Amino acid sequence: MSWLARSLTVPPAPDAASPAQKFTLKGLGGDFLKDAGEIWSYPAHIRTRDILPIVGLAAVTGFLIGNDEAIYRGFRTYHDNHAWVRGVSPVITQMGSWGAWGTAGAFLCFGLIAKDGKATETAVLAASAMLQGALLTGFLKGISGRQRPEYADGVDHWSGPAGFFKRFEKGEMGHYDSFPSGHTVAAFSLATVVAMQYRDTVWVPIVSYTLAAGVGLSRLTEDKHWLSDVVVGGVLGQVIGRLVVRNHRRRHHLTPTVGLDHGSLAFAVSYAR
Repeated sequence: MSWLARSLTVPPAPDAASPAQKFTLKGLGGDFLKDAGEIWSYPAHIRTRDILPIVGLAAVTGFLIGNDEAIYRGFRTYHDNHAWVRGVSPVITQMGSWGAWGTAGAFLCFGLIAKDGKATETAVLAASAMLQGALLTGFLKGISGRQRPEYADGVDHWSGPAGFFKRFEKGEMGHYDSFPSGHTVAAFSLATVVAMQYRDTVWVPIVSYTLAAGVGLSRLTEDKHWLSDVVVGGVLGQVIGRLVVRNHRRRHHLTPTVGLDHGSLAFAVSYAR
């Protein structure tokens, strides 16, 4: 490592702006499409090391689906017997919809006003991750056609792709799009981006993931989702958030470095966090 002390970091071109401070519509669009391509083509490029986590998630999801009705009844009973849950649940659940987008907007405003490149970057990455999640969630909801628990007093039913068309029938909108939880996907996408961007500040990841978990639980107490919807939504949001941040760093934060290591020329590439 001694060569690093003698290394020379190659500077960017004089007119190049920091990637954390300058974004263009073309650049954002290109990055978004590349990330989308990686997400949607993932089934065709599953890595060996991913097989075990996927099998584990499938097993957990299957177990939860088999017990979702009983779990749902337990959450509803707890909700009905505790006033504080009835008060907090409708509020925190908004952090999976307009509250999440409002948070991204707050990061953007602060970044632009305070000229804080990291805050601006966080806003852009969070918006990208949440939009990616929304697109994937919409597709999964359409092909699964799972009935929401509120629709039939906690009776679980899957309609498959037919549920997509049922939603257009009179009075059926929103009844067959339970799996996975879109609010949870958005909450965990946002939480993951913020946690990764500010991971050096210990409390930020803790608060971010705690709020995201609260959103997930609120989807049960609000009678909108089954627990398996929430678990899968949380995993998807976390994976998408990590993918968006890591790809952005790989594309824009790479720094070539050259130096001497025991008399020999050495080369390395690093990225800024």
